[in-house]
Amino acid sequence: MGFAQSEAIQRTIENLTENSESTIDYSELIDELELIEKQPININSTQVEQLYRLFLISEMDLSNIKTYLKENGQFVTIYELLLLDGFTPEKLENIAPYITAEALTKNDFPKLKQLVKYGRHNALMRYQRVLEEPKGFQPFEDPLSTQYLGNQDKYYIKYKYNYSNLLQWGITAEKDAGELFFKKPENEEIANQVNDYFQKGFDFKSIHVFAQNIGIIKQVALGDYHLLFGQGLTLWTGLSYGKSADGVQLKRFESFIKPNTSATENGFLRGAAVHLGKEKWSAVIFYSKNKHDATVQSNDDGSLSISTLLNTGFHRTVSELEKKNLVEIELYGGRFKYNANRLSIGVTAYNTQLSLPIQTTATPDNLFDFSGNQLSNYGVDYSFRIWRAHFYGEAALSSNGGKAFINGVNIPFHSRAQVSLLYRNYAPDYHNLFSAALSENSTPVNEKGFFAGTQLLLSKNLSLMAYADFFSFPWLKYEQDAPSKGVEYRLLFLYDHSRDVQMHFKFKFKQKGYNQRSEALTETYFIQNESKYNWQYQINYRVNERFQLRNRIEITRFEAEFEEGKSLGFMLYQDVNYHSLNQKFSSNTRLALFNTDSFASAIYAYENDVLYAFSIPSYSGKGIRFYQLFSYELNRQIKFWIRYSLSYYPNELSLGSGLDEITGAKKSEIKVQLQIKI
Repeated sequence: MGFAQSEAIQRTIENLTENSESTIDYSELIDELELIEKQPININSTQVEQLYRLFLISEMDLSNIKTYLKENGQFVTIYELLLLDGFTPEKLENIAPYITAEALTKNDFPKLKQLVKYGRHNALMRYQRVLEEPKGFQPFEDPLSTQYLGNQDKYYIKYKYNYSNLLQWGITAEKDAGELFFKKPENEEIANQVNDYFQKGFDFKSIHVFAQNIGIIKQVALGDYHLLFGQGLTLWTGLSYGKSADGVQLKRFESFIKPNTSATENGFLRGAAVHLGKEKWSAVIFYSKNKHDATVQSNDDGSLSISTLLNTGFHRTVSELEKKNLVEIELYGGRFKYNANRLSIGVTAYNTQLSLPIQTTATPDNLFDFSGNQLSNYGVDYSFRIWRAHFYGEAALSSNGGKAFINGVNIPFHSRAQVSLLYRNYAPDYHNLFSAALSENSTPVNEKGFFAGTQLLLSKNLSLMAYADFFSFPWLKYEQDAPSKGVEYRLLFLYDHSRDVQMHFKFKFKQKGYNQRSEALTETYFIQNESKYNWQYQINYRVNERFQLRNRIEITRFEAEFEEGKSLGFMLYQDVNYHSLNQKFSSNTRLALFNTDSFASAIYAYENDVLYAFSIPSYSGKGIRFYQLFSYELNRQIKFWIRYSLSYYPNELSLGSGLDEITGAKKSEIKVQLQIKI
C-alpha cells in the first residue's frame, strides 16, 4: 500500500475511533484494499464507486469521472484522469495501484477448469499472546473461583479463494485468549460445568461463498454475509463509517451484499441472499437465521426473556460460555431499487424474529426501548442531482410506529470547494436491531442533529477540511438523566510541501452533557457539560526511497462545567519506517512518550500492525509505548510478520483490572503471522 494511501486510511480510522463508543474491526476495509491492489478497479465500470467507499477519491472526483464517461466515452488510459477537475499528478500517483482503464467486456461465468487453473488461494495464520500473566490465568487457591478456562494464546486463521472479482469463498476462525481450544479444564467439577457448552476447536468459525456478475444475477451469497442498503438507517450490517475525516464524505454508496470476512462474532447474517437486476432496476431477496450471545433472565411466571444482547464475542469463563448463542435471530425480507438518469429510489422491508423476547428493566432511560420477540422495519431511500448538488436521504419506520429520518446534500461549488450538509432525526421509540446510520449515539435512536462540513483547496499544496456537528438527545439515556445536547467541531489543515514532505494540524472540540451527582441530595443527578479539546501536529518526511519518518505531538484538555481543575494530556511519538528497495522487507518502529492526568484526557493513536489486525491503544497515565513490526516477503507466495509491543508505566504497581489485572509496571505482547498465496 502506497505511503499516501496509508496516511489517508490511517487518518480515517483514527477519526472513526475518536467518535466510536466501541471497538470496531476494520479488517474488511483492509481486505478490500488488498483485493483491489491485486485486481485493480476498471474506472470504466460501475465498480469505480468502490474507490469512494474506500476513501481513495472524493464524491466530487466520482461525479467528475461519471460525467466524463457519459460525455466522452470510456477511458483509454488512467492518465486521462488528469483532464478532470481536482485530479493532480500527485492524486493520480496515489490511486494508480488500485485502478486500470480497460474496455468493458461481457464476463461469462468461468468453467470448472478455469476456476481450478486460474483461481487464487490465500491462507493466513496468526499467533498472539500477552507475555505477562494476567490474574485470570494464575492458579487460584479455590479452583472453583472465577478464572479463564483456556490458555493465554490467541489463534486466528483465514483462508480465501477468489477467481477475479466473479467468485470467492473462504473460512475465518478465531480463538481468543482465555477460551478453550481442544481440552476441557483439568478440574473435574469445572469440566462438568462447561460440558454442555464445550466444542473442540476454534470458538468462532465463519464460512462464506460469494459470486457476482452472472447475467441477471448481480450478486449471490451463501453462508455468512452482510447487507448494506441506502444510508444505513433501515438495514446495514457491515462496517459503517461515522463523521467524515474529510468533512464532506457522508453519503454512503451501498454495496447491497458483501461476504463476511471479519472475525467479529456478532452482527453478521447467516443464510442466503441474492441480488438480481438490469440497467435501471434491481431487487434483493435475503434470509438469515443466526445465533447471538445474550443475558437471559427468568421471569416471575417462569418464562425466559432477554435482558441484554451481547457483542463482545468472549467466551473465557463459565459465565461467558453460558451466555453463548442463547438466542436465535431469524431475518427475512427484500429490497427493490430503481435508477433513472439523475434519480434513484430504493424500498426495503424485512422482519426480525427472536427465539426469546427482549424484556428490559423498567427505568426512565429505557422507557422507549424495544421489547418483544418480533420486529418489522420498512424504509425508503433516495438520491438525485440538481445542477452539481447531490441530494440523498432515507426515511425508516419500525413496526411499533417509531420513525427515523436522515437527509443530506453535497454541493461542489468548484473543483476547489465543496460543502456537505446533513440533518438527522431519530425518534426515541425507533426500533431496529440492524441499523448503522450516522449518529452520535452507538445506534441511531433518540437523537437529532445537524452536520455541516467543508473541504477547501486553499492552494496547490494546502487544503482545509472542517466540520461542525450540533446534536441533541430528546429523551434520557445512559449517564444522562435528562434530555441533553452537545456540539463537536473539527478542523484539519493538510499541507503537501513536496512528494517527500507532508504535514497536518488538527484541532477538535467536543462538548456533551453527563450526569453530575448533587452534594445535597446523594441520589439526585443534574446534567453538566463536559468538554474535551484536542490539538495535534504531525509531519511525515521521506529521507530516501527506503526510509520514511513520522513525528507527532498531541495535547488534550478535559474539563467539567461544575468541577474544579482540568485534566491535561500530552503525547509525543517518533516513527521510523523502512522498506527495502526490492520491497520484500519492511520495518515499522515507534517510540511514544505520554503523560495524562486521567483517563478523561487519554489520547488514541493508530499503530501499524500485521495484516488484518488493528492496534489503536489508549495512551493514558504516565509512561512509554514502543512497538516494532517486521515483515518479510520470502517470495510471491509467502510473507511473514512479527510484531512486539511494550507499554511501561513507571509509577504503577499493577495494570488493568479484574481478571485482566497484571502485577507490575509493564505489559508486552507478541504477534506472529504467516501468509501463503497460491
